[in-house]
Amino acid sequence: MTRWRQLRTATIAALAVIGMAAAGCANDSDDGSAPPSTSSTSTQAQGSGGAGDPSSGGGTPSGDPIVIGGSLGLTGMYSGPSAGYKAAYEYAVEEINDSGGLLGRPVELKIYDDESNATTAQQLYQKLINDDKVDLLLAPYTTAVGGAVVPITERAGKVLFDAGFVSKQLHAKSKLMVSSWAYQEPEYPKPFFEFLKSLPDGERPTKLAVATEQNPFTLVARDGYEGEGGVLNYAKELGIEVVSNEEYDGTATDLTGVVQHAKASGADVFVALGLPNGSSLMAKTVHQEGFKPKYYCQCGSQVTTLPNWPDLGDAAVGVFSTTTAWPTQSNAGLADLYQHMKTALGTDVLPAYAAGGYAIMQVIQQAVNGAQTLDQQKLREYIGQNSFDTAVGKLTYNADGTVKFGALLVQYQKGGNEVIWPDSEATGKAVPLGG
Repeated sequence: MTRWRQLRTATIAALAVIGMAAAGCANDSDDGSAPPSTSSTSTQAQGSGGAGDPSSGGGTPSGDPIVIGGSLGLTGMYSGPSAGYKAAYEYAVEEINDSGGLLGRPVELKIYDDESNATTAQQLYQKLINDDKVDLLLAPYTTAVGGAVVPITERAGKVLFDAGFVSKQLHAKSKLMVSSWAYQEPEYPKPFFEFLKSLPDGERPTKLAVATEQNPFTLVARDGYEGEGGVLNYAKELGIEVVSNEEYDGTATDLTGVVQHAKASGADVFVALGLPNGSSLMAKTVHQEGFKPKYYCQCGSQVTTLPNWPDLGDAAVGVFSTTTAWPTQSNAGLADLYQHMKTALGTDVLPAYAAGGYAIMQVIQQAVNGAQTLDQQKLREYIGQNSFDTAVGKLTYNADGTVKFGALLVQYQKGGNEVIWPDSEATGKAVPLGG
């Protein structure tokens, strides 16, 4: 079975299981496969600065630690974004402990390496719940991995604090997921199409090519959810003809055929929907093949803010993408996070994943200290009834655990990323890739 079909099957199975799950203890036995590595990164640090939580009282935390646990793909194909999450989580723990902890107790972070593998993540979340007995759970990175663990966390009656993935379908079925992402997968292309909508009629592209990595997240970003959002629907609304619509395997090492098809279609706008590794390969191939549509967006994962994007050289220039926050904004804790991430990751750009990860930790801090409890149902109810000041803005929750739409469109130019849309946040003007 191909990796794509395995991911698709796992996501469908997750949706089915969530519908039947009842709150209880997740004590599912292993199916005989080899147990995952039990090595983890554990942090119980005292740092400097506050976490932007108006309810924190300061002082030195004491007593048994409150353990926040989860997994990330620290090795494997998702290691790049996972590094940003890990750095943000560790920084948040330092700040939380410095500002008095949670409920006056110190916080410990336990992050396992799921090796970017859904099956490994399932095993690790059962360990976190049943053996480690963590108090609070963070989601893993990417929809294919996260979707596999949601049934486990739901059965355990645990809130899944999710900065790692998006899924309108999973949120619709889950009772206990809460997200820090201000846009779900059907809305990922929305900032780019809002920018296209703002162009004068004579300058707006008329022919679109789309290339989509075979992944549950990116396919919904293309097709939309229940008739709303997605590249194909947004293009139709603007009267843009779709002249090429190709898919590719996420493990592909050669995307020449996909790019040549898009180039031959005569498209003047190109949208690629991929995860980080595939997106980098796509940008390289577009450059190598001399494909120069007027506008080119990597509208899947937020790749142009990753530390390795500049390594692509000229292939990186001109590409649009989205992000959650920008250092020019005055969001709670954002400026300090940006300064910290420059040191932690050795980059002068704020990764979208770091901002989202830090934001979910701010939600945890404000919810626990505000509700004065670790009771999972009470926390979920408190979150649904309150707003939270975070690095990605003020978050107010919908009934399904998602939040109101909010995203930025950026373009990587010769001097680095510039915010292009919305106009109120813009730091620069769009530069067409080709004529």
